[in-house]
Amino acid sequence: RELDIEKFIPQEYWTVETSLTKDSSQSFTARLTHHMGEKLDKFGLPNEASAKAAQAAIESATFSVESVEKKQKQRRPYAPFTTSTLQQEASRRLYFSARQTMDNAQRLYEGADMGGETVGLITYMRTDGVHIDGAAINTIRSVVGQDFGAEYVPEKPRVYTSKAKNAQEAHEAIRPTDPARRPKDVAPYLSKDQLRLYELIWKRTIASQMESAIMDQVAV
Repeated sequence: RELDIEKFIPQEYWTVETSLTKDSSQSFTARLTHHMGEKLDKFGLPNEASAKAAQAAIESATFSVESVEKKQKQRRPYAPFTTSTLQQEASRRLYFSARQTMDNAQRLYEGADMGGETVGLITYMRTDGVHIDGAAINTIRSVVGQDFGAEYVPEKPRVYTSKAKNAQEAHEAIRPTDPARRPKDVAPYLSKDQLRLYELIWKRTIASQMESAIMDQVAV
């Protein structure tokens, strides 16, 4: 990696944005994506001169909406957590270090004292498997139906397989030992960081067995 860094040659590029105003006086920012009849790639405007030329062309032109295309797009849920994806998401969402994530996951795995009984709250946290036990999937689907409605439960359970080479899928994905044990149920027995991590794992596990998100996409 160090050699790659040393060999890296910086390359200049420019982007052009302009403020446009609709008839209703609403203004919005648009980014230049096509110039002189061609689509601009990342290095389409390689220097200040080319950017200034594009700017001049924009300032002398009048723009209007040519077409509006509306369509729906589906986004499948993410697979349940493996060790690496849990660390990545905990870093991104909770600002945990890898060490923090694994320490809190270890405590959740070892269990919390709930009414005089030690209860393990998540499955083993060192795994690259993404599959989930069939009985747990049934529970997850039941929770989805109860909490969100039957329309969010897919017709068939979702099946995930690891894309990692040489994946050792001896262990399940990281999931709550009982998916019906919601974060609010365990909140009184956990520290703040443990609860935040448990909630992250619980949400990812539940979402993994839900219907795809449907998004409206509009291109103008």
